[in-house]
Amino acid sequence: MPKDFFKYENTTTLPEPDKNYKIHFIGICGVAMAQLAVALSKKGFDVQGSDKEFYEPMGSLLKQNNIKTFQGYNEVNLTNDINLVVIGNAVSYGNPEVTAVEENNLPYTFFSKLLDETIIQDKHSIVICGTHGKTTTTSMATSIFIENDNDPSYFIGGIARNLPESLHNGTGKFSIVEGDEYDSVFFLKVAKFFSYHPDTCVINVIEYDHDDLYPTVEDVVVAFDKLVNGMPTNGTVIACIDSENVRKQLPKWKQTAKCQFITFGLSQDADWRITDRKVNGSNDQTVTFISQETGTVIFDIPLIGEFNARNALAAIITGYINGIPVEKSLNTLKNFIPVKRRQEVHYDKGGITIIEDFAKHPTAVTGIIKGVREAYPDRRLIAVYEPRTNTSRRKFFHNDYVNIFKTADIAIISHIESRTSDTDKPVLEIPDLVNDINEAGGNAKVLPDVPAIKDFLISELKQGDVVIIMSNGSFGGIVQLLVDYYNKNTAV
Repeated sequence: MPKDFFKYENTTTLPEPDKNYKIHFIGICGVAMAQLAVALSKKGFDVQGSDKEFYEPMGSLLKQNNIKTFQGYNEVNLTNDINLVVIGNAVSYGNPEVTAVEENNLPYTFFSKLLDETIIQDKHSIVICGTHGKTTTTSMATSIFIENDNDPSYFIGGIARNLPESLHNGTGKFSIVEGDEYDSVFFLKVAKFFSYHPDTCVINVIEYDHDDLYPTVEDVVVAFDKLVNGMPTNGTVIACIDSENVRKQLPKWKQTAKCQFITFGLSQDADWRITDRKVNGSNDQTVTFISQETGTVIFDIPLIGEFNARNALAAIITGYINGIPVEKSLNTLKNFIPVKRRQEVHYDKGGITIIEDFAKHPTAVTGIIKGVREAYPDRRLIAVYEPRTNTSRRKFFHNDYVNIFKTADIAIISHIESRTSDTDKPVLEIPDLVNDINEAGGNAKVLPDVPAIKDFLISELKQGDVVIIMSNGSFGGIVQLLVDYYNKNTAV
């Protein structure tokens, strides 16, 4: 456990930009950390950092912006001219560089506090929260504000394909950030979103996740309770009441919180209610909603799935209550390009379509598979999934996985390796899961590794097939391996 040296009260506040002020990032190659490092470099600080590996695209981003990097963690990386150390939330106490910070009494901070100081403070803070939908909704809302000449500051926890960068320090009065409920840093095991002090807060859904921080779903709910009850009197919570846990908490929030509430979703009693959805093709849907403020509104988004209709509506409401007419938001959304790894079509030739999506929870997997089935109703659907996070690998979700994967024409679930963190929590037995999917009428397989998955797919795929590959990690590069194969074998 960390000594008293590491605690919030001892963290250092970022000063005004200074080219002689050196900042060192421990764990610099994460999606969030790398972008913040680049942003601080652009502001005029001297920035460097270390990490175990430098995966793409963050490795190239750091290199292109002339950020000095160190492969591996070593106390020698922390020279005596360093003014501030940023400790990533993937870094543990005992890391050699963390030890060097303590032994040399170096000033330190952490990502979410530094993000607040860089792009949120003194602005109207819009924070997009919830177990699912954060990245897409944040990207949608950001696009809406940008196209209406607001130059917002923003942070998107993914690689935005429709924006020049995913973290930006703007000149406008708004800040739009993805509010993660996962922990901030090893010495402050609370949600990142507590650092962002929202004036407008979107809560898409609350579900059990991050079991290393939240032992039960009730613990997750407590974190959101604290967030909502900390909202200012003139603040607004935009809450999706299709989520069971949000609906359950809403009456309590209205009694204890000082802010205003707007509800949305498909539920009959939502303030802004989706009344109809029509799928127009493989990447487009028409959505109809109604509210007292707008009457009936019909719009198109180039995204599939019920969950993306809700994401879009949340972004529209966010713009509306902050002065952006609904019509302007609709014009933005009809040309919206999702972030990388969200419904990203990597290959679509010869009757074979390969799609990648980000999934780390059964609810996300369910929404993705249902959305792909809607978009490609007459084609064979092959679902490939890597349960990678600690929570997604829990036996707790066994029945949820059975219910969704039995709806795929073929389901391939990767083998999972044991971890030291598995000792006190039952882990999925993938062969048992596959057996139960098959007994429920599905067609599931467990394969030992990525080469085996690749070989099976190449032998199995035929014209008319749609492959959806889901993970929250690189999944051994399976997507690119398949794309490379089919690009070299165009006769297929």
